[in-house]
Amino acid sequence: MMPSFFIAHGAPLLAIENNAYTDALNQLPSMLPRKPRAIVIFSAHWEAHDQMVGTMDTFPTIHDFGGFPQALYEIEYPAKGDREVADETIRLLQEAGIPVALNTTRGLDHGHWVVLRHIYPDADIPVVALSVNPNLTVKEQYQIGKALSPLREKDILILGSGGTVHNFSYMNLRESDSETFEWAEQFEDWLQKTLTDWNVEDLANYREVAPHAEKAVPAYGTEHFVPLVYVMGAADDERTAKRLHMSIRYGSLSHTLWQFGDTK
Repeated sequence: MMPSFFIAHGAPLLAIENNAYTDALNQLPSMLPRKPRAIVIFSAHWEAHDQMVGTMDTFPTIHDFGGFPQALYEIEYPAKGDREVADETIRLLQEAGIPVALNTTRGLDHGHWVVLRHIYPDADIPVVALSVNPNLTVKEQYQIGKALSPLREKDILILGSGGTVHNFSYMNLRESDSETFEWAEQFEDWLQKTLTDWNVEDLANYREVAPHAEKAVPAYGTEHFVPLVYVMGAADDERTAKRLHMSIRYGSLSHTLWQFGDTK
């Protein structure tokens, strides 16, 4: 059984950085019971009303950002798609009554490839790209992940790429190691207890019960939080959560790595 993981993709610069967080990402393959057959990955940067499932022969790399060093725009992550896994993903979602559609034209955005190139730098694992819908309730997002849980039994790794504290209004992008805001740490502490206790009710009401939720997850930025809910739902059959890494850059941008489910 493969665990599922939430991986913060941070700022695009993470793609070319080496630090304690990227070290944690580099070590992720060694934590798995075996090499995955494929990777199914939700990205915060692909929003859609219906659940989209993306596959191509080879995905083009989307550089969906501006104002960064040229080296970032030269990065390519030519992952292959897997139509069979995409079709299985669609079947599971349809059986759960979830509106879903196949996409065969969209490449991998930086929410996909920034984290993937640290985990599997050779792009040698087929990828199925998934969208997110921040307009759904937390419980609806959780059910989408739960519907995909059977994929884990078929050596398919389910990932969610986003950010648990992600608010541009408080980030100091000119100083990566600027002092961390206390409110950001308090929100992460609340989230750690909530997820470890598998308290889906409190998670569903995080805007009312979590400290500083309005700063950590601003109303305009919920798309970065919801990949966490999808991958948590994918481990509903085990209900074990473990935070493997947490650090904060730019004052209030979380680098968190969460494992849901065991590796047995």
